[in-house]
Amino acid sequence: MDRSIITVTLNPSIDVTLWTDGLDIDNVNRVVRENLEAGGKGINVSRVAKSFGAPTICISVAGRENCREFSDLLDSERLEYRLIEIEDAIRENLTIRHGGYTLKINRKGPAAPPTVIDELCSLIRSCVKPGDIAAFAGSIPENIPVEDYIKLILQVKDLGALIAIDSDFLSLEHYARLSPWLIKPNIHELRRIVEPGGESVDDITNAAYELCKNGVENVLVSLGANGLIYLSERTAVRASVPKVEVKSTVGAGDSALAGFAVAFLDNKDIIESVRLAAACGTACVMREGTGLASPELAQKIVSKVKVGRI
Repeated sequence: MDRSIITVTLNPSIDVTLWTDGLDIDNVNRVVRENLEAGGKGINVSRVAKSFGAPTICISVAGRENCREFSDLLDSERLEYRLIEIEDAIRENLTIRHGGYTLKINRKGPAAPPTVIDELCSLIRSCVKPGDIAAFAGSIPENIPVEDYIKLILQVKDLGALIAIDSDFLSLEHYARLSPWLIKPNIHELRRIVEPGGESVDDITNAAYELCKNGVENVLVSLGANGLIYLSERTAVRASVPKVEVKSTVGAGDSALAGFAVAFLDNKDIIESVRLAAACGTACVMREGTGLASPELAQKIVSKVKVGRI
């Protein structure tokens, strides 16, 4: 596998998971265990890809106040990364768990200077080569115009990279301009992009096909516990996953995207790529906190994933 997965994260996080002795808004809840991990959707994709042995580079914006802590977390997973430092601090997102309950709190993140887009473009140019997958994932700083983000993606596309997008703020018109290689919405994001829409298999397939007609090459729709639907102009398949105990849904979509990308770069066909994507998403929900899919667990699940044409 000589091609790489380059992930671009404009609004990363330090993900703090707290396990408490209770979850009562009127009383003190004491922390019995905690865990810190480098986060952000693109970072998560790289973490999973790295665990499968795929070459990957994280490119991210990072507030300098806690950039060292963030770098240490990336180093602990032996990730290759390039950071653009800005003022302020990287946001800390909180996941609070007690028993079967989870409370997720995401902060906004710092503002970024207008020059950050040009800096990112220069940095990506130094890393990406034709045929690499460039995954743009997660939110962007509130002060960065969506138009600037689109221009960044188009410049990277011109370098010959396969563009994958997992962001919840782009419209059908944006995707028509970008014509990405892959997008990975969940059902709610898909319904926002293509309205109106229901949640039946036919509804999801029709909405995904509308994206394909508007230039998206591959659409991978996360169905949560019900698996995945994949659609291109030529192929439509559904992956059904085994029932498992769900401990946390955080990072499941990121794990699925990473699984698909890893399989694709390993020259697997669409069926096997979708199968690994579904297995990775399922493996993720079986882990606590912000634990992502592990290759060992995903490989145990992959043979139980049923993939059939729609």
